[in-house]
Amino acid sequence: MGFDATTRPFVARGSDDSGVPFGSSGRGRLRVYTQWADETGVALVDGVHKSGEPRIRDHVHSRHDEAFVVIQSTYRVRRDDKIVTVEAGEIVFVPRGTAHTFRHVGPDSGRMLNVISPADGAYLLRELAEKMPTGLSEAELIEIHDRHGAVLVDRLANWPEG
Repeated sequence: MGFDATTRPFVARGSDDSGVPFGSSGRGRLRVYTQWADETGVALVDGVHKSGEPRIRDHVHSRHDEAFVVIQSTYRVRRDDKIVTVEAGEIVFVPRGTAHTFRHVGPDSGRMLNVISPADGAYLLRELAEKMPTGLSEAELIEIHDRHGAVLVDRLANWPEG
């Protein structure tokens, strides 16, 4: 599985299904743009989620930052010990070292753009996307996160189950 990496200008349209499919709903797309050999640039993750998805374990990155841009519907985002609700048009910045996760909580289909910088942070998502369909043990999940400079952390007591 490869990335659709480019250093050229582009337009990402809502009907565009390019990129690597991933996610529990099967409707997310992973696209990496402007990825240079020295690991600069950004990765763009264009995700479409049903209510209650995705089910991403709480985690912390040590080597990259993320920004979540809500395009459609409502999401909840954990940032350390706080949970914020964000609507279409709002942005949440999660710097490296911040415990986080997110979940679509609206009744309709949700869409969120995840901006990862530097772009090599997307390799964690790629590896998870490749291996999730076959199932992962807790030890394998921890090992993958560790390999990419991330660590799983405990879920907040007030974060919804499931």
